[in-house]
Amino acid sequence: MPEAVPSTNDDLRALAASAQNVFADVERIDLADRLHLAVERHSAQRCTIVVVGEFKMGKSSLVNAIVNAPISPTDDDVATAKPVEVHYADEPSASVVYRLLEEQDQPRTRDIEIEEVESYVLEPTTAPDSDECALVRIGLPRKLFANGMSIIDTPGVGGLGSTHSARTLGVLSMADAVLFVSDAAQELTAPELEFFDLVRDICPTIAMVMPKVDFYPHWRQIDELNTGHLTRRGLELPSFPVSSTLRQIAIAQNNASLNEESGYRELIVHLRESFQHESQLRARVELCTITRETLGDLQSQLLSEKAILDDPELANQRMNELEQQCAEAEALRGRAARWQQTLADGIADLTSDIDHDLRARFRDLIRDVESRIDEHDPARIWDDFAATTTAEINRAVSQNFGLLHQRSVELGEQVATHFGEDHAAITGKLSMSSPGSFHSAPAYEDAAISDRPSLMGSGVTAIRGSVGGFVMVGIIGSAVAITPAAWVAPVVAALIGRKTRKDEAKRALEKRQREAKQVIRKYIDEAQFVAAKDARDSVRHINRQLREGYLERAEEVKRSTNETLAAAKTAMQADAAERKQRAAKITTVLAQLDQLGAAVETAASDLRLQPAP
Repeated sequence: MPEAVPSTNDDLRALAASAQNVFADVERIDLADRLHLAVERHSAQRCTIVVVGEFKMGKSSLVNAIVNAPISPTDDDVATAKPVEVHYADEPSASVVYRLLEEQDQPRTRDIEIEEVESYVLEPTTAPDSDECALVRIGLPRKLFANGMSIIDTPGVGGLGSTHSARTLGVLSMADAVLFVSDAAQELTAPELEFFDLVRDICPTIAMVMPKVDFYPHWRQIDELNTGHLTRRGLELPSFPVSSTLRQIAIAQNNASLNEESGYRELIVHLRESFQHESQLRARVELCTITRETLGDLQSQLLSEKAILDDPELANQRMNELEQQCAEAEALRGRAARWQQTLADGIADLTSDIDHDLRARFRDLIRDVESRIDEHDPARIWDDFAATTTAEINRAVSQNFGLLHQRSVELGEQVATHFGEDHAAITGKLSMSSPGSFHSAPAYEDAAISDRPSLMGSGVTAIRGSVGGFVMVGIIGSAVAITPAAWVAPVVAALIGRKTRKDEAKRALEKRQREAKQVIRKYIDEAQFVAAKDARDSVRHINRQLREGYLERAEEVKRSTNETLAAAKTAMQADAAERKQRAAKITTVLAQLDQLGAAVETAASDLRLQPAP
């Protein structure tokens, strides 16, 4: 058994190792295994940083400058089509992560050659399986990533209406921190601020980055304006003006002062000492929590056994209590358990609410689109109408995804409350598959909307009406035996021709508007059908993660109570000498547990008080 117990934050793993030794000594391998998994997660020190922003803001150049490698396209005529993650590897490597399917617990991955990355990353993609690709991973031997940090470059969003916004939001569910990129050309726009609000709801750890300060001398004024926008939202975020061009020159010349001037040194320090520090702090808190829980499980078992050893007359009463605890632990695994009912009801409510929210957004979208059609001639606006409507569809899907994420976290907290556990370990990192992004469908763009009548066509319609006017004047004159004046027939013919042309133009406009509405409704219905399927798949995946996470914990609780009951039965059957020897050992172990528990509480208290650098 251990003689010394470390109690500082830096020795948390040694503290957990001491606890594992105690568990092994009393043959509670299940508790040792659970703590071992927690130590492995803590040792990994994962910190995923996601880079987001609009098109052509310098995100890819930013990532390339941070990792000192051309991993993302930066030319003016190309764009990033898929999220690209860069992590540590001893040798350069690449792999593709495919979209999570309904029947899968984990997404499928496939190793590819470095040379194949562009076929997935460059837009338009040329890889045969690029539609199923959710993420491209690149491993590089970079010291920055050696301690578990990784960085993800995302496609430009262009606001919530972008075809890439939904994919980016799906990646954000993986984020420990976010770099929000907006260059120095102009202040934050309304679409950027709208997207920023949704990003903040998903991942509140954010820093602003302003690239291209070497291109725009007025960048300080833009930085002040952006700070004002964020302050009005109650945010005080760090902001980093940077120049990728200066960074490249500094690296090529090994010039430290130029690197300092580029702004990247300060940014990388922030990534290491703030973002990674916060991520490690959360991992330490989780390790403290699990260590405390496992120590408590063993302590409860040993106290129950010691009570029976110390006072055999209370054995029957204690046995009844332990059997009741075993029954309660078994009930945790059953469908009638309160947490199971809360989860089932919550998932049903979540499915209904998300579906209702999506239907309401699409209904409002149809109303707005048809209102615009009524106010305009579809033949005039049809070229731009596809892009506008597609952007509104993606905006609706993105906002629905944000609501889904928020409600999922709330549901996880409710389930944790009824289970009686800290929810952070299970709900802290719910993975959510990205909803589909909608592009203008060919059937929509090429829809057969009647053209506006040509000038010649309008003239023919007017002549046809005029001829009818001449004929009508002649018929009326013959009927009343009056010869009208020479000027009457041309005037009447002109008036009738004009009215005929206007009536025909009105009928043609109404026909085009009807055709446009039919095409729009069909396209929006199809988009709603796909979006609803994606949302239901996400809800099912969330349900599976929560259910399996808490079922695993319920199994651990059951195993612990069964071990306690078995130990108590053994104590009842032991003779006086065996009881005395067992009681002495339990006393020793309980003293160690008290010492370990005090160390955990000290470490947890230090973590709560520890500020970020």
